[in-house]
Amino acid sequence: MLDNLHVRVFIARWCKINPSHWVHQNIQDFFWRLYLNKTDGAFLKLSDPNSDGAALQTYPLEGGKAYFIPAGVRFDTGVDRVVDHFFVHFDVLGMPELAMRTLFNSPICLPAPDWMQQTILNLAGELGTEYDNQNKVDLIVESQIKALLYQGLTLYLSTLPPDQLAQPLQMAIAQKPVLPAVNFINTNLAQSLVNPELARLCQMNEDYFIHRFKECMGQTPGEYIRERRVKLAAQKLLFTADSIEQIAANTGFGSRFYLTRVFTRSIGLSPAAYRKASRV
Repeated sequence: MLDNLHVRVFIARWCKINPSHWVHQNIQDFFWRLYLNKTDGAFLKLSDPNSDGAALQTYPLEGGKAYFIPAGVRFDTGVDRVVDHFFVHFDVLGMPELAMRTLFNSPICLPAPDWMQQTILNLAGELGTEYDNQNKVDLIVESQIKALLYQGLTLYLSTLPPDQLAQPLQMAIAQKPVLPAVNFINTNLAQSLVNPELARLCQMNEDYFIHRFKECMGQTPGEYIRERRVKLAAQKLLFTADSIEQIAANTGFGSRFYLTRVFTRSIGLSPAAYRKASRV
């Protein structure tokens, strides 16, 4: 049983978006979004799976409906009028990465009941301009936001067939042989992480460990480590005031140059450009 599934809220905000500012291209992040707009007018543009990848299809964000944009989904944003816009940036923790990619790989329109929509609308008065859990502690508001996110996940997951819902547990069981290494990686990203030491933690020789890790996780140990470090660096760029040099040191990249090279290749933006990008 997955008894450690939880969400981490980074930021929640009510704001107005308009055609001159809510225009962002090729967004792809390691955190999730919840969107709800009071009226129609906003939309996403997504790659059309039936095309060669170049064509984009419009995905309207209908007024009064709640949407999840899972981590890893790539999209453009647009709006054709001024719209009152609510968003939450958050992370979902405790579920195997392969299961996350399988269950959550496209925007989700939540089958949200009226009370959930009304709760979000009521948060306009509670939040004011912005709730940011690094700068302001309001346990009631934080609890309301987390309850919305859990309820949204519950509503979506309840629409999935049983065999699909069983995948996270199956994948969690499949990861057990390399779980000591995975846990060590996730809690020691600033340190040097080498295959011989990770293999020792799993009581395997190095070659067999690399083979089993890719079999269990869908990535080599090196790929998994880089992805975790880039994800942590992205969060620190957006949600802390740490310098890029500090972030490079605290996420295991060592130098700003190396962080910039790996981050740009992964995200499509340099760390500095990524930090300057508007929150959406």
